[in-house]
Amino acid sequence: MARLKRETQALHGATEARMPVMDPALTRAAYAGLLAQMYALISPLETRLLALGLPASLSLEDRLKTPALRRDLRALGVAVPTERADWLPGDVPAGLGSLYVLEGGTLGGQIISRHLEPRLGLGAGAGLAYFSSYGLQTGPMWKRFAEAMTREVGPEVGDAVVEGARETFLAFGRALDTRPD
Repeated sequence: MARLKRETQALHGATEARMPVMDPALTRAAYAGLLAQMYALISPLETRLLALGLPASLSLEDRLKTPALRRDLRALGVAVPTERADWLPGDVPAGLGSLYVLEGGTLGGQIISRHLEPRLGLGAGAGLAYFSSYGLQTGPMWKRFAEAMTREVGPEVGDAVVEGARETFLAFGRALDTRPD
């Protein structure tokens, strides 16, 4: 986990910088557009992760973000966009790297949701389900994820896991630069 954080830190920062969620000028419409961009990538990515058969100890089914994104889009009156992913993990190690990126987003999502709730008049049941994700369980969910990753990722696949995380961050960057359908 420390290696993943260290070796993807620059890409994490670059991806975070593309997300306008902390911009004081962010409107509900722009926020809805951002969620549509996220959905277009996350939905096919999660479908792929399910197909890869990641280790059960990671509890992937409990970590899926697509349902929350659908709820948010519906709450904001936005149609579910076309799924669009220009990169998906090809094997379990790359999938583990992708899941690291998705789970890491839940930590920042807590800060984002607290910021957006009063500014845009949103709530966990009304447009902030994705960023609120696990609510009070975010810390414990992250801890269980980190423990499972530490058990599941051996040194023989470390390079592939890091590369999967890098590719996922790059895919997020491209998705954020693409207007949803």
